[in-house]
Amino acid sequence: MNETEIRLLQLTSRALFHSSAEFDPAAVDWSALYHEASNQALTILIWDALTEEEHSCIPDSVSDLWEQNSLHHIMFNEHLLYEQRQVIRLLNDSNIPCVILKGSSSAACYPDPALRIMGDIDILVKPEQQMESVRILQANGYGNVLDEAHHCHMTIHKGGITVEVHKEPNGLFLNEKSEITHKIRKYFDDALERQQTVDGLPMLADDQQALVLILHKLEHFLTSGLGLRQLCDWAVFVEKKMTDTLWAKLKPLLLDFGLLTFTGVMTRACIDYLNMPGEKAPWALEYNEDTAAKVIEQILIEGNFGGMADKYGERLFNDANSSNRVTSFFRVLRSACRQHWPPCEKHPVLIPVALFVLLGRYLQQRRRGERPKLNLKKKYQQAGYDQKLYKALEPFVIK
Repeated sequence: MNETEIRLLQLTSRALFHSSAEFDPAAVDWSALYHEASNQALTILIWDALTEEEHSCIPDSVSDLWEQNSLHHIMFNEHLLYEQRQVIRLLNDSNIPCVILKGSSSAACYPDPALRIMGDIDILVKPEQQMESVRILQANGYGNVLDEAHHCHMTIHKGGITVEVHKEPNGLFLNEKSEITHKIRKYFDDALERQQTVDGLPMLADDQQALVLILHKLEHFLTSGLGLRQLCDWAVFVEKKMTDTLWAKLKPLLLDFGLLTFTGVMTRACIDYLNMPGEKAPWALEYNEDTAAKVIEQILIEGNFGGMADKYGERLFNDANSSNRVTSFFRVLRSACRQHWPPCEKHPVLIPVALFVLLGRYLQQRRRGERPKLNLKKKYQQAGYDQKLYKALEPFVIK
């Protein structure tokens, strides 16, 4: 971990948990720190946490760029929040219940919700109302559907705003143990009936919100890459919401879903590197500090949603439940066919056909510039280290 990364973690912990961060501001490479904060989608949070003395040490060119970036994100946040209210109103007016996934529900746990950079709007509706919800939004200015074959959401756009209309949370197709997927899916059956209202917005009950955060982090950690902002989301949730009563409810669920080790290691990383108060999650101290250190190392390398690392395609070779990279390749391919070509879910015999369907789809997306070039040999080599780390996190492993 270099000096810039250390300062980034110190300032993040100061912003989230008011921890002390003593260093000589004149010795900081402020340009490098700005770019690191930007790569991790934390520019507003870090900018707000700086003292007057620290601000005075930032070169004018960097200070101007940082301030402009922060103002841009603040304005975008306001625009997105306005549009989110309109989306919820449109659905409610049509008697379609919905709740927010991630985004605003995560921001609500921050000391100042306005300091969390927003990305898009994630809305959960009943599966049978997903298509109707999309049609209503399209009738009110949203464009054509993207990701039509995605297993859990449909994506539409309006200007610079993206809305993902979910029929279920992300992450349920990360494993091939259908009984676990079925149990997790069933646990969200009453999500809309159990919703709570926070700051006037419909949100999941705390236990279901915790599970969404965990699944979301696991999906990105195993696929595109997990950033520091996503770890911050979990840290502030635990600090604000994780009572003994909630943990007593969550622990057996996580054990039953095979998510307990992953949750424990991530929480340990929050304590060790973000200075989240350990008394909020004493159970996390049982988990391996070396594994938590490797998690942080990977987060700092990859950036927000893996933006600093070329991870496209690496998922093929790093399935944590496979004995080696070759086995992983065939297992993940089979899972991808079931996920992205629905007929395979009911008729596995169609998987060979699905491979050609997905290949054709990928080639079309490549021509449109929507997918990067895939170098399987390079991805095979890169995945060796990651697979060892993923195994240590034991995703979907029931003990």
